[in-house]
Amino acid sequence: MSSSSDEEDAVIFWYQYRQMKMKAQKRIWVHPYIERNFHCRLFVAAKELQESDTKFLAFYRMSKESYIALVATVAPAIQYKNTNMRECVSAEERILITLR
Repeated sequence: MSSSSDEEDAVIFWYQYRQMKMKAQKRIWVHPYIERNFHCRLFVAAKELQESDTKFLAFYRMSKESYIALVATVAPAIQYKNTNMRECVSAEERILITLR
C-alpha cells in the first residue's frame, strides 16, 4: 500500500513541477534576432541619407522638402499608436517604404 502512495506522490510532485516550469517560461513577442536588428532597418539608412540632399534625392526620387511636406500631410491619417506589446511602424517609415 505504501508503494502505491509513493507512486501517487511522485506523479503529483512531477505534475506540479511541470506546471510550475511551464508557468515560468515566458513567451516572447519579438524573436531575439529581430530585436537585435531593430536598429538596422531602412529608417536608420534614411536618416543617414537625409544628411545629404543629393543622396536622398537619388535614393527616393524626391527632395527632402517635398518629403517633409508629404509627411505633414499624410502622417495623421496613417499613424498608429505604440502598444505595450510592440512599437508600431512610424508614419515616416511607412512613407519611405512606400516611396522606395
